[in-house]
Amino acid sequence: MSENELVGRLVAAGWKGSRDVALGPGDDAAVLRGGLVASTDMTVEGVHFRFDWVSAREVGFRAAAAALSDMAAMGARPVALLVSMALPGDPAVGVELQRGVRQAGDRVGVAVVGGDASRSPGPVVLDVAVLGRAAQVVLRSGAAPGHDLWVSGVLGGAAAAVAAWSAGARPPPAARERFVAPPNRVPLGRALAGEGLARSMIDLSDGLLADAHRIAAASGARVVVREEAVPVDPAVFDAKVPGASASGQASDGHLNLALTGGEDYELMFTSATGAADRVRALARELSVPVTRVGTVEPGAGVFLESGGERREVTGKIGHDHFATP
Repeated sequence: MSENELVGRLVAAGWKGSRDVALGPGDDAAVLRGGLVASTDMTVEGVHFRFDWVSAREVGFRAAAAALSDMAAMGARPVALLVSMALPGDPAVGVELQRGVRQAGDRVGVAVVGGDASRSPGPVVLDVAVLGRAAQVVLRSGAAPGHDLWVSGVLGGAAAAVAAWSAGARPPPAARERFVAPPNRVPLGRALAGEGLARSMIDLSDGLLADAHRIAAASGARVVVREEAVPVDPAVFDAKVPGASASGQASDGHLNLALTGGEDYELMFTSATGAADRVRALARELSVPVTRVGTVEPGAGVFLESGGERREVTGKIGHDHFATP
């Protein structure tokens, strides 16, 4: 059973609709009537991080930054954080986790307002819930034929750090920084939503191709990604990537990290073709690089385009917690 299949079953088992809910499960966050936006994100030791890779404070910061990324993807303003944790052994590690969460909250101007703590017989588990507000949210389902596909920032750096650690090597400093300190894209998400520029949006947590599939499926459209346009993080070229060279050109290994690595927590969004100049101007105002990486067409699925040829992207792409090895 894949992660998407599991989520579908969980939604079917738990969601029955509510007059108080404007948007239920299926997007980056739920939306209650009145504009309250709510999301939660879990981080598990041994799955998302290891303490021989990063410190407890870095784990807390990264976990909160990942949760806040859901607010950015909805175009919402975060207003509060709630933190729950399960701690084996010395519970003092929880204090450092909480300090990291607070630092991430301080970066966007929100406070930790509560949470829960419990003893765990196994790994450390950290769950960060975010509450936000939005007058108008941006959904995954708004992509339409004729739209441009954009991404913010550069991709693959966090995955390059994980690849290095997993191979027993020390990641390049820039790649490590991308892993422990995901960018704050809340200002960009709010601005794109506020100006009506983003017609659909998602944060890149599981990889560009996997998240492009989510936009395509939610919107009932085809997403085409141009390989040559994908902005590969310079940190990837400093990492030891299987099948990659150090030439400064994006080899298959480098490109694969940018397309499928995940955990970049950048934004991917679609906008009307005529809005390209305003999108770039807004990005310059916020000092955030954006790249037009593809288009939306009639049809279904996700296609990669390179050298004038296309191939459909199917099978296992990006991160899936429950994929069969």
